[in-house]
Amino acid sequence: MKKITIAAAVAAIAIAATAYTSPYYALHQIKTAVAARDAEALASHVDFPALRDSVKTQLEANMASSIAAVAGSDNPFAALGQSIAGAMLGKMVDAMVSPAGVVALVNKSAVSPQAEADDGASAEGKQTKADYAAGYAGLNTFIVRAKEGDKEGGLVLQRHGIWGWKLSGIELAPAVAGR
Repeated sequence: MKKITIAAAVAAIAIAATAYTSPYYALHQIKTAVAARDAEALASHVDFPALRDSVKTQLEANMASSIAAVAGSDNPFAALGQSIAGAMLGKMVDAMVSPAGVVALVNKSAVSPQAEADDGASAEGKQTKADYAAGYAGLNTFIVRAKEGDKEGGLVLQRHGIWGWKLSGIELAPAVAGR
């Protein structure tokens, strides 16, 4: 009976440990797919509808605040401009948030070693490692951010099942979001 209890405790600890480390493994798989420029492998780690909604929501909020700041709330053309821009924005985000578009976006993020190598280190023949911080922001949310102060924003992974994680959002940097 004691052996069964010990085996059950070891199994429970192993399951908890693998569940806790699963987003790190998913992040490793995403980095490997990006490094290989394998859009199909990367697409298997992306929740495209959630990612599109995340980007659209942030860009639409930024657009609404910038139109209100420039045109004011009493301008009748502001609403017309916002509706036209919103329709165009939706189509652009749908086109950008595709497997090939996600590869391009992630290549410029904290996850990618190419993001730093493009800054001139590759000319010197040095291989730089991406410098990022990753951690839980809740039980089902895992966020990856660059450690450097001038690079803000982040990648948001959401839990899909017990061990599965998918890229479900991008926190746009203030320069991109216009804040």
